[in-house]
Amino acid sequence: GHITAETLMSILRDKASGICVDSEGFRTAGSMVSVLPRDPALPCVHFFTATPDPSRSVFKPFVFVDGIKPAPQVLSPTFPQDPAKQIPRFQSSVDRRHELYRRHQAALELMEKDR
Repeated sequence: GHITAETLMSILRDKASGICVDSEGFRTAGSMVSVLPRDPALPCVHFFTATPDPSRSVFKPFVFVDGIKPAPQVLSPTFPQDPAKQIPRFQSSVDRRHELYRRHQAALELMEKDR
């Protein structure tokens, strides 16, 4: 058969098979599907959810190119007094979730209330 990016996204969203780890259990950082063409002249396209639970997420396309600037919504925040860089380390904690992740979680909470 012919496997497409959509086929793989469907597999990653399949809860019955156990592949999809939903938002109620162990939360993953995100899911990814890559299209790697045999023709080197064509770009590789990577699809990321950047959020947990692919069954409730949108796969967003991304192509690596020179001079790429990441979207600020998917960058983990930085902290001037980062506990990972202080000595002794990790004496405090910070919220490293990026904006897209936080909004995804808020949407899930609203969806759960509507059940």
